[in-house]
Amino acid sequence: MKLDVRPNPAVSAILLMAICLIPVMLLKDISPSNELRYLSIADEALENGSVFAFSNHGEPYADKPPLYFWLLMLSRLVCGEHNFFILTLFSFIPAMITIAVMDKWLMQVARQASLKFSSGERFAGALMLGTSLMYLGTAVILRMDMLMTMFIVLSLYTFYKMYRGIGNGRLNGVLLPVYIFLALFTKGPVGILMPLLSIFFFLLFSGKLNTAGKYLGLRTWSILLLLCGLWFLGVWLEGGKEYLDNLLFHQTIDRAVDAFHHKKPVWYYLTAIWYVAAPFSIAMIYSLFSRAGRGYVTDAGRLFFMTALTTFIMLSLFSSKLSVYLLPTVPFLAYFTVLAGRNTGTNGWMRFSLAVPSFIFMILSALIFFSTLILPRIPDLSLPEEFRSLSGSPLVYMAAAALLAGSVLSFRALFRRKSWTQSVSAVAVSLLTAILFLSPLVPRVNSYIGYRSLAGVAKELKSVSNVSGYTVLDISRPENMDVFLGEDVEIIDGNSSGFDFSDTVLMVKTSSVKGNPSLHSRLSGLHSVEVGPYSVYVIMPGR
Repeated sequence: MKLDVRPNPAVSAILLMAICLIPVMLLKDISPSNELRYLSIADEALENGSVFAFSNHGEPYADKPPLYFWLLMLSRLVCGEHNFFILTLFSFIPAMITIAVMDKWLMQVARQASLKFSSGERFAGALMLGTSLMYLGTAVILRMDMLMTMFIVLSLYTFYKMYRGIGNGRLNGVLLPVYIFLALFTKGPVGILMPLLSIFFFLLFSGKLNTAGKYLGLRTWSILLLLCGLWFLGVWLEGGKEYLDNLLFHQTIDRAVDAFHHKKPVWYYLTAIWYVAAPFSIAMIYSLFSRAGRGYVTDAGRLFFMTALTTFIMLSLFSSKLSVYLLPTVPFLAYFTVLAGRNTGTNGWMRFSLAVPSFIFMILSALIFFSTLILPRIPDLSLPEEFRSLSGSPLVYMAAAALLAGSVLSFRALFRRKSWTQSVSAVAVSLLTAILFLSPLVPRVNSYIGYRSLAGVAKELKSVSNVSGYTVLDISRPENMDVFLGEDVEIIDGNSSGFDFSDTVLMVKTSSVKGNPSLHSRLSGLHSVEVGPYSVYVIMPGR
């Protein structure tokens, strides 16, 4: 059966992604490292009446601008509590808007350059972007990166329309700096540096740097300075000079020059890009270099190329590095691949580029079958009960079968039909289908993802016992459990032998109890409730 995605392939891709990802968004827990921290910061801001200067458990938090926190705070005010599905939409909706904008941009290119992109090419481009590993993952978690990516794409698309004389020039001239500011206001300096540098180097290598004032002239800088001035004034009035210095210098210049967090070597992104853009990273990188020195297909192709390249170099020169920082380059890599495909076609290198992920999917499906059929039957193999229970689920086999079918169809498209677009679509659809099949199983592993179940058990035990608080031992990043518990937890670090455990609900890693004779002795005889890898004890007063 042939999938008909006409007349709007991008909308078809977006609907397919929504169908396959919304169940995961509804069922998954949130991670403690960043997602839970952002919610705790939003709660603290609402409690303190903060708008511009935030804190996390009393400590100033100038790491991120306020826009994303405003969305979290607004959601809490409207819903009365943190609705995790609604919160995830603040990533998912920008992800889908970005796909729609890139597809619309492709259609503008077609009209300007007298090209015609088939529905298959547009569908493949949308899915290549939507199912790239970092893009797919960031679309369903609580982070501000996808929102910033959307504003960066909108800013550069607006610049392209100004460059090509498309639409209302006066309106676009206002929207360009507004979108750039919103990108900055969402995540920080990359939001302003990426579009400005991309525009500068695009004009430079197009031989039109003398026209830069048309796009980055007095109007643009006046709007940017006005909006930034209002923001910084709000920060100064609310947080004072120290907080403003932290925001403007410590969190920008210091992190760029000599990072105090996420410090990585200059070549870090040379390795990260391969999994950031997987499973299509080889095809994207091949397309990028296949056109280097041979022209860029269109002006948009040159802009996509310069955006990806200048951003990659800029981020590599910064001291602080995380793989997610490459996210804003993925839309331009994906759609440059679509443009380059007009010239490269399904040649030998493109077939190789897409055969590799197809082969990996085939191996992965075989490993899933093996691990679910064989591993649980090995008597001495220690597996968590939650993971052992997955082995008997037909949904796991259906997901493996979907990956296998996708790899087979991809090979057929590459070597029989000679169609790279059908290969991309087969791989992407099989990946999304596998996620859909596995989504009902997400609650079984939530206790390994986040603390919602753990905190729920602890809160219930405290409500039926006569203890006064919560204590946490040997659990990573537990301070933001207050989002679930409604109060702070006491954290025990290091040796627990001298701590008075009485009158508390204790949450601890089960392995820590078993591996610590002193702790095991102190807790012996107490009833515990196990939640994934954790144990919860009620320790009465005087114990």
